[in-house]
Amino acid sequence: MIEIKGFNASPISQDELTGLADRAALEEHLDSLCGSYAESDFDDRLEFAILCIDLDGFKKFNEQYGRAEGDTLLRLVADRLQSCMRKNDVVYRIDGDEFAIVLLQVTANEVASIADRIIGTLSQPYDIGRAEPAAISVTIGAALAPRDGDTPESLLWCGDAALYIAKKAGKGVYRRYSERRSS
Repeated sequence: MIEIKGFNASPISQDELTGLADRAALEEHLDSLCGSYAESDFDDRLEFAILCIDLDGFKKFNEQYGRAEGDTLLRLVADRLQSCMRKNDVVYRIDGDEFAIVLLQVTANEVASIADRIIGTLSQPYDIGRAEPAAISVTIGAALAPRDGDTPESLLWCGDAALYIAKKAGKGVYRRYSERRSS
């Protein structure tokens, strides 16, 4: 069972392959966080961010090495993601090779620093039991609440838009959502 601090839903749904919380848990957590914002005075609101993470070239990796090695790589990525997080941050596997992280009580500069740390950590070679280590990079898009959105839907949309912008810029890139860049 996964425990998420400050989140009182029960039970938390979980991804079977990685053991991380899944997309349904992410949506519930964001709903809870956004609900807390709606009930508080603006000055008392703490910023949180969502990082949308995509593994670059994972489909090609799966085709080249097979599904078993792909699953091994996903588990190793999940472990590394968790090792990059602070105590109250939560990592989710939302689909295939897509992950998300909710960062609590964070500034825009801290989000950028954490994203850079994730890119560096996940880009290190992986031992998947083959003669040569596997290499993969990640691309990250971020949205900050309430600046970029105040509902789960708007935050996920902004995070995905930022991820799309980052993907267009190249592999191993981080971008934060900005209305100017999304149009």
